Formats: sequence, structure tokens, C-alpha cells
Amino acid sequence: MTETTDQADTLEFTENATEPCTTEWDRDSEDTPVFAVVSAVAEASGADPLELPPLGDAIDPDALNELFTVRSESTVAKVTFEYAGYDITVRGNGEVQVRSIQND
Repeated sequence: MTETTDQADTLEFTENATEPCTTEWDRDSEDTPVFAVVSAVAEASGADPLELPPLGDAIDPDALNELFTVRSESTVAKVTFEYAGYDITVRGNGEVQVRSIQND
């Protein structure tokens, strides 16, 4: 497992909404994959996290957290889903990638 740092130190956002934004969560902290997803989407979209649609409309939040935090060594490499106009990829190493869905 890759050692991660505090989420606030790892946000990498660009001005171009189609470029991926990444953040990380650490299984040894209070942050969870769900928290990282909502925080990253809020930051990428400029929205208040409480104004985003419920994450449960896109994926089961409890199941997402359980996949990556309950087991000492997750066998899941990544989970990808759409949420609030973004493609989200959560990886077992603690990385969350958010990419705007292009509407061409």
C-alpha cells in the first residue's frame, strides 16, 4: 500500500475541467474514500459539498468505503463510476481521480 499524505496537501486541480483532478485518502485517517470523492468533486465543480447530489444515487457509499477500508489489504484495484457530471476512479492505493464528463 502506498503511503499517503493529508488530503488537503494532495489536491491537484487544473483550470481545464476536462483534465483529471486527483486527491488521496489514507486508511489510517478519519478520511474515507467517500469523503475524498465528495470533497474532490466539490472542489472541481466549485460547489458546496452539501449542494451536490447524494452520492448514493451513483454508488453505495457504505460498500465503497468497505471495499477499500475494512480489509487490511484490499484486493480491489479500482472502482469507476459517474457522479455529478464527473467520471470518478477510486483506487486501492488511496488515489481518487475526478475527470469532468465532456458533453460534445
